[in-house]
Amino acid sequence: MLNASNLLNRFMLRAKFRHMQIMVVLADLGSMRRAAQHLNMTQPAISQMVAELERLVEVDLFLRHARGVRLTAPGRELLPAAEKIISTIGDAAERVTNASQNGGDIVHIAASASALGVLLHGRMAEFSAQHPNTHLQISALDGTNAGSGPKEASPDLICLREPSVLPEGWSFVQCASDQLGVVCHRSHPFAQKGKASLQELGQSTWLMHRVGSIARRHLEYLADENGWDEIKSCRINLHIPELTREILSSGQYLALLPVSVLRPWISTGEFVELTTPAAEPIAPLGVLWKPDRAGVSTRKVLEFLSQRCGSAGSIAEF
Repeated sequence: MLNASNLLNRFMLRAKFRHMQIMVVLADLGSMRRAAQHLNMTQPAISQMVAELERLVEVDLFLRHARGVRLTAPGRELLPAAEKIISTIGDAAERVTNASQNGGDIVHIAASASALGVLLHGRMAEFSAQHPNTHLQISALDGTNAGSGPKEASPDLICLREPSVLPEGWSFVQCASDQLGVVCHRSHPFAQKGKASLQELGQSTWLMHRVGSIARRHLEYLADENGWDEIKSCRINLHIPELTREILSSGQYLALLPVSVLRPWISTGEFVELTTPAAEPIAPLGVLWKPDRAGVSTRKVLEFLSQRCGSAGSIAEF
């Protein structure tokens, strides 16, 4: 009988990176023919590799049907591991080639939507010019776990709002203050006067944040405290800065959100932060890092960000 320990031994002895790559591509494309074209292989070769992997795990990973293939339940369980393996190998290839060819290092940075606007926007080109041998890989931090700290295989630096509980072994460097504020496009009727009363806010139409977000909770609190009959909204809930920007650009809506999210466009005058009683300070933005594993390049990035954002002190003091 095949058990988990036996299967692990089989993976270690017989599984290949190619198996994982084919599984990821086939799950994405849903077709042996298209997967073969994508990987520059023949369709029989793809079929053979899938059959090898299925023999290894002793279960079908794909259901074959007239229009292609789709994952079985065991296949869906294996897919995340295959994706992580391919991603990790890709990262390793980047690190090795960068170190051997350029004598540099790779720093992985994950950033929340708020931190992207305040900490990274408009600064990374300058850092790259100053440190051409340091390769930065920057990705968005999932909004659903942005406040819960590092995960397995976490980045070198995590730009986010200060977490309520600091993960073990990690330090937080505060870089910028933030607040909830009411923002509108420059074409909105309130933009010219630059302010709005609570009564005017209660009569306005809002672009809502997702349920459970700090901005959504604060707006609902304001409505309850000030006796608004309802919160009129456009029935679109967002947590994506680019789409927030697009919808607010219609000039029809207000948004209560961390001002940092739209900071790059507020600074250009495209959007206006209104003076209102709704403004509320929130936890500052900064960078999580792990001092005991941080290399020279990671420390360079952290020091650069803290200096550009006006944070006092040097990294050596943290």
